[in-house]
Amino acid sequence: MAVRSLKTQDDIARALAHVYRELDADRIEPTKARVLIYCALSLSQVLGEHELEKRVEALESNLPNLKRSA
Repeated sequence: MAVRSLKTQDDIARALAHVYRELDADRIEPTKARVLIYCALSLSQVLGEHELEKRVEALESNLPNLKRSA
């Protein structure tokens, strides 16, 4: 299995689907599938938290503008 670039939630979803298909076709060991799924889900959580952090920072940076216009 080639190493994939997992930079977005869509990338992770595609990778998880690929692992599922490989496992279903008996081309990957369940133990390896479990590790890949765990890593992908962990990365998904980190990406989600990072995205939320960026959104909060953007909102916070706009607070001074909002206070001025109120």
